[in-house]
Amino acid sequence: MLRVILPVLLLLTVSVHGEDITMPASGSSELDAVALVRAVETQYQGDRSHGKMRMHIKTRSWNRTLELEMWSEGREKLLTRILSPVKERGTCTLKVDDDIWNYISRIDRLIKIPSSLMGDSWMGSHLTNDDLVKENKVDKLYQLSITERAGNEVSITGKPLPDAAVVWGKIVYRIDTASLTPLLVEYYDEEDVKVRSMIFSEFKQIDQRWLPMLSRIVPEDKPGEYTEMQYLEIDFSVELPRDLFSLKSLRNR
Repeated sequence: MLRVILPVLLLLTVSVHGEDITMPASGSSELDAVALVRAVETQYQGDRSHGKMRMHIKTRSWNRTLELEMWSEGREKLLTRILSPVKERGTCTLKVDDDIWNYISRIDRLIKIPSSLMGDSWMGSHLTNDDLVKENKVDKLYQLSITERAGNEVSITGKPLPDAAVVWGKIVYRIDTASLTPLLVEYYDEEDVKVRSMIFSEFKQIDQRWLPMLSRIVPEDKPGEYTEMQYLEIDFSVELPRDLFSLKSLRNR
């Protein structure tokens, strides 16, 4: 199993949380799995980023399309702002560490999301507030191991660490080790029933890294429904204002 991954990972070093993480040349599959997941996350996110995205939500009852502007810094800070539709323009979500605030521009109201609402839908999509908090902490919340390989494709299974406060009973990643891109993520409940899938496509090379420009989230229990997110532009070399990820900045954007 390790022989397939090592040619890609031997000399690869990535930076997460300001730490240099060197891919291990030997050792357990768990260590290699953690390094690989972190490498993919870092390639996708970078130290800082700014971009624009279109999100289309399809449910049984309605369709909704949003255009969003997004900023991120490391794994802990994320700011999104609605650009359209016009009636929702200026509505923002700010994530800092494990805290999330929503600013609703049309009524000039700032709301901190309580823990009891972390499982609620984010902007009506098939993502939850909890997804925003936990999305880049998989290596801290789950024990990761390489469970399958086929050519350049590797499957990594994550099972919750003891006492980890998580929603999912299991997460399965499929990753292309040649390009360090995610192909598929499957989410299972505690009874090992698949709840939803996230499918990545339309890969594009930006700043010497391959990125999926399109992702689709499909809930297993709601046939025909999905949330689709498409990057319109993204920049990893941007300089961000010091006070960008602050409550004060929400009203000023």
